Amino acid sequence: MKSRLEPEYTTEYDAWQQQPSKTTTGALLRKVEPVISNALRSYGNVQASPTLRSRARRLAVDAFSSYDPARGSLRSHLLSRLQRLRRVAGQERQIIRVPEQVTLDQMRTGEAAAELEDRLGRQPSDAELADYTGLSVRRLGHIRRGLQPVAEGTLAQAVSAEQSSYDPAIRAPVPTNDIGAAEFIYDDLDPVNQFILERTLGLHGHPRMPAVAIAKELRLTPGAVSHRMRQIQQQLDELEDVGGI
Repeated sequence: MKSRLEPEYTTEYDAWQQQPSKTTTGALLRKVEPVISNALRSYGNVQASPTLRSRARRLAVDAFSSYDPARGSLRSHLLSRLQRLRRVAGQERQIIRVPEQVTLDQMRTGEAAAELEDRLGRQPSDAELADYTGLSVRRLGHIRRGLQPVAEGTLAQAVSAEQSSYDPAIRAPVPTNDIGAAEFIYDDLDPVNQFILERTLGLHGHPRMPAVAIAKELRLTPGAVSHRMRQIQQQLDELEDVGGI
C-alpha cells in the first residue's frame, strides 16, 4: 500500500525507524516542532508551560511508534494523539487559579523589572523593584507565590562544590535556617547583596538559585558573588553572636 507520509518528514522518519535513538528521535521531533506548537495552541488554549510542552513532546514520541504510513499522514496522526493535551492543560488550569489582581500585578512587576534591568545593567533587587512600583516587598512575594509557591532554604545549601571550585579559598557559609534573621539584615544590604540574599535563600517567593546562576543574572563573576555571600554570612553570624532577633 502506498505510503502517505509527507515528503518533508521522510528523511527524519526513515532514519528514526531504521535506528531509533536519542539522535534520530531528536531530529524527528525538531522536524515536527511546528505541528507540536500548533497542537499546544489549539488544545492547550493557554501559553504553553514548560510542563505542558514537555508532555507534548513525549506524546509525539509515543505517536511515532504507533504511526502507520499506509493509514494516513504523520501530521494528522500527531494531531490526533496530541489532543490529550486538552486534559493536561485543563488540569494545569485547575491547579493554577490566579486572582485577577495578582495577574495584573505580575504583568506590572514584570515590565518594571525589565525597565530596571535596562537602566541598571543587572537584575534589580526586590527593594529596588518595590521602590519603583510602589508595591511592598511583602506584596511582591505574594504576587510570585500566586503562581509558584516555593520553599525557603538555607544559605549553605545554595553553595555547591561546583560553585566553590571557582576559588579554592572559599569556605561554604555557615548554615542558617532563620529566615527572620535574613529579613532583619535585608534592608541594611546594598541592592546587589539584597538580590543575592533573595535568590540564595528563596526570599519573597523567589526560587532558590545557585551562585553561578545568580552571577549570570547580576553579570558578575561567580567568585565575586561568592565573596559577597561571605560578607552576607558575616552579618548573619554577627547577628547570631549578639543573640539574634
